[in-house]
Amino acid sequence: MDKFEKRALVVDFIHRSFRDVADRDYICARACYRLKFSQQFLWSALQAVEKYLKAILLYNDRSAKGLGHNIEAAYRRLDEIEDIDFDIPAVVEEFLRYLNREGANRYFEFPYVTTGDELLLLDRTVWHLRRYCQPFDRELIEINGRKIDSFAMQMKATHHARYKDKPNKFEIASGFLEKVLADKHSPARLELVWRNFWYGTYTRTKLRNVTLHSGSAHPTHVLHPEIFPELDKRVSFSRPVRDYFFKKLHKRVP
Repeated sequence: MDKFEKRALVVDFIHRSFRDVADRDYICARACYRLKFSQQFLWSALQAVEKYLKAILLYNDRSAKGLGHNIEAAYRRLDEIEDIDFDIPAVVEEFLRYLNREGANRYFEFPYVTTGDELLLLDRTVWHLRRYCQPFDRELIEINGRKIDSFAMQMKATHHARYKDKPNKFEIASGFLEKVLADKHSPARLELVWRNFWYGTYTRTKLRNVTLHSGSAHPTHVLHPEIFPELDKRVSFSRPVRDYFFKKLHKRVP
């Protein structure tokens, strides 16, 4: 197997196991939001963003090992890709910090809070990160005797000014979201385009007739911390949660 065949298979793996799965997690997150399943929305959103970030690293021959669900650490690792000038707005970076804090809560170990704008922020975050979820060719190509810098061309296309006003026009070749958008009979399409500024068949400028959900919830051991030692005998809580509660109860962590 030569280096080109190996690279093609690696890229296919990233497409299938990271970017396409992230696209599905993203649609699942949007569906959970409509159902008012806030905890599941946050978890699916975290899963989607995590895989998009890891895909970017892998497309650019960087390691995605040792990151777990820590999307802040994954985002910081993008600094290793020195030749890409990532165009990520500050509001997206802030949402990454929020999601990193609130998202990894599969077993309702700690309280969660939603303020109502999480869906809009997720859509924006996915769009900005997903633009870089594609392989960039660093080698010069020759066309009609001229050497062309394909990497510079790809970067220019990715950062084109027209997407500022019409983000829904951006497409990734053979992307899963693009396939969903093209299939008008896909049940996933409705979940993807619902109130979506960034992905849809036309450019939105405002939202109408939509209620954004906010709220919070607390698990039993937060409301009644005295029960935590008994629960700890039966359930594997995460280390930070155990540290917090045994400190609160003035007991040494076993």
